Amino acid sequence: MTSVPLPPSLRRLRAPLCGVLAVLLAACAGVPAQESLTGDDLAWVRSGAGMLGADGDGPLESTDELMRVTPEMQRFADDATRAWSSIGGKSNALANALAGKSGLQMRYDAAATLTAAQAFEQHRANCLSYTLLYVALARKLGIPAQFNEVDIPPAWGMGDERTSLLYRHINARVDLNLKSFQIVDVSRDEYDPRYPQRLLSDAAAQAQFFNNRAVELRLQGQFPRALRYQLQALALAPDAAYLWSNLAGLYLAGGNLRAAHIAVARALQFDGEDLMTDDMAAQVFEALGQPQQAAVYHDRAQRFVDQNPYYHYQLALAALDRADEAAAFDETRRAIQLYDQDARFFFLMALLLDRQDQPNLAARSLRAALSLADDPAQQDRYRSKFARLRRHG
Repeated sequence: MTSVPLPPSLRRLRAPLCGVLAVLLAACAGVPAQESLTGDDLAWVRSGAGMLGADGDGPLESTDELMRVTPEMQRFADDATRAWSSIGGKSNALANALAGKSGLQMRYDAAATLTAAQAFEQHRANCLSYTLLYVALARKLGIPAQFNEVDIPPAWGMGDERTSLLYRHINARVDLNLKSFQIVDVSRDEYDPRYPQRLLSDAAAQAQFFNNRAVELRLQGQFPRALRYQLQALALAPDAAYLWSNLAGLYLAGGNLRAAHIAVARALQFDGEDLMTDDMAAQVFEALGQPQQAAVYHDRAQRFVDQNPYYHYQLALAALDRADEAAAFDETRRAIQLYDQDARFFFLMALLLDRQDQPNLAARSLRAALSLADDPAQQDRYRSKFARLRRHG
């Protein structure tokens, strides 16, 4: 998954809105007009705004290196697919060889932002690295694999005490004919064909690699090199609002308020209805001593969050962790009110109702979870977990 740092002012939040208030918020009174930016402004920010300095750590990876296939990798792919002639057969055989016990036994590691060759050698990858590896090998075999970005329910992690991470998801799509295609995903549990998704260009996918590296280096305190990676990401996908927002965060952390202001203004031009961009704008304007504008963007971000069912679901889980079952119940109920098509919400509600000594309502909520879980294996996991965790057996 591609990671995006969450600025400190929202570090308590667990999930962003999935776009449902975009139209309403666009009409809210008091939203500042978009600022005009000159070509010189943008060129200065994209050149490092005087903050790059000398880099003693060597050059960055080239885009060719991200998907380079070694002779060993080519032999592996050839051997894995030798028995198949069809595109679909080769695609499945390659995916099975990467994951299977008799093959590479790839291990999922959310922090493993690696090139295709590194992922192959180390037998580990996050969704981006796995997809780079799969697409690179598939194309060598004549399989028309493409990058596919998926809007999965928001997934968050902690970077450090000041930074949360919002993860994006990417997988591979293989068109079998004009009407059908296959999806190859490192984590089948996270993918659902009903999720919104779109094809990505190679450049946009590669930009996610450099963005990930920038985030990792920023968390390690390596600011100049993180900035180089972020600028390379932006060079590959200059219209991606989240890359401009992340760049603004880097400049803000480095104390360059003018550069941060220009970068976040550019992000707002590309996407003025995004939680991450709004919150970054709030921070930049606060640092610039413009509290009224900061408040507008902070309030917009908060409205995004308050209407997000996954935010309330994560709050419910946090409440349950601290044994506050009343708060967990309220947050779970709010999540279901906002979106009643996620099995996880109803499963959590079933557990909470059971703990409130309401077995009939708990059973009804569990049935709702099972009906929403299309996968029989997931249904079995829910039954088993409920039997294990329920208070009233």
